[in-house]
Parts: sequence; C-alpha cells; structure tokens
Amino acid sequence: MPVGEIRENGYDRSISRYKEMEYEEVEYEKPEVIIHRIEEIEGQILTNIAELKKLLAESKK
Repeated sequence: MPVGEIRENGYDRSISRYKEMEYEEVEYEKPEVIIHRIEEIEGQILTNIAELKKLLAESKK
C-alpha cells in the first residue's frame, strides 16, 4: 500500500478501512419455537434429575 494512501487515511491501517466486510444474513426461528424447544429440554433435564434423585435414594438403603 502506498505511503500517500496511508497518510490520506489518517494512518488508519485497520482492515475494515481497505476491505469491504461481508456479512451473512442470519435467520432465527420464531420466539415461540425457541421457547418450545427450551421447554422440551427443560423437561428432559427435570426427568433426568428425578431419576438421579431416585438412584441416590436407592443407594442410601
């Protein structure tokens, strides 16, 4: 890169100054879908915790 160009740009050598940044558009699921998925996962977690509690109770007998 020529010194004159660097000087003209206030000695800013950041890549965004010289190269156009490309961004990919991200599509997200609807909030209702995300909430439903979280609730399903939470249900699985609660089921697993209940099973662990049962196993712990049985091991103490």
